[in-house]
Amino acid sequence: MTQSIQLATFGVWELLIILLIVVLIFGVNKLPMLGDSMGKFIRNFKSGIKGDAKQVESEARRMEEAKAPEQLPAASVQETEAEKVETEAEKVETPTEPRI
Repeated sequence: MTQSIQLATFGVWELLIILLIVVLIFGVNKLPMLGDSMGKFIRNFKSGIKGDAKQVESEARRMEEAKAPEQLPAASVQETEAEKVETEAEKVETPTEPRI
């Protein structure tokens, strides 16, 4: 005994009845506006999903870059060390006024 489950299948008559109900609810004049609205909704939905995927990718890329510290070239490291030495020397050379 095998039982098969049939899902609802729409034939021509069922679709015509649904169309008649839609026409009765919205009227003939509103059907083009309804179609335009549905089309815009679907376009915006698809572009939103594509935009979300791009945003997720860029966020993941940004997080990966934040994990790996940027390596400075050797010359830049030497320059920053030289600047530190200069600032230390300036601190030593500046005389302080005696307090009265």
